[in-house]
Amino acid sequence: MLDITALTLGEIDKIETLSGCSINTLGNDDTPKGKMLAALAYVAKRRAQSAEGLPVQFTWNDALALTMDEANALIGRGETEDPTDPE
Repeated sequence: MLDITALTLGEIDKIETLSGCSINTLGNDDTPKGKMLAALAYVAKRRAQSAEGLPVQFTWNDALALTMDEANALIGRGETEDPTDPE
């Protein structure tokens, strides 16, 4: 799950630049969702590749080509946290 509070300022800037929306409008019903979701998926995928020690090769066009289900899976949307998980 993508933890919005753990994003770097650079990642927030990238999301806002790519989506054209403030990160503060993320949950608003009137915020356009396509670019915002693509931007979140873009940052999440690139962060995951970097954490795995892989070359970061996921592009903005790759993010725009995702389906809604694929993007939601990348950012962990719809996942519930396990209250018994110590992490």
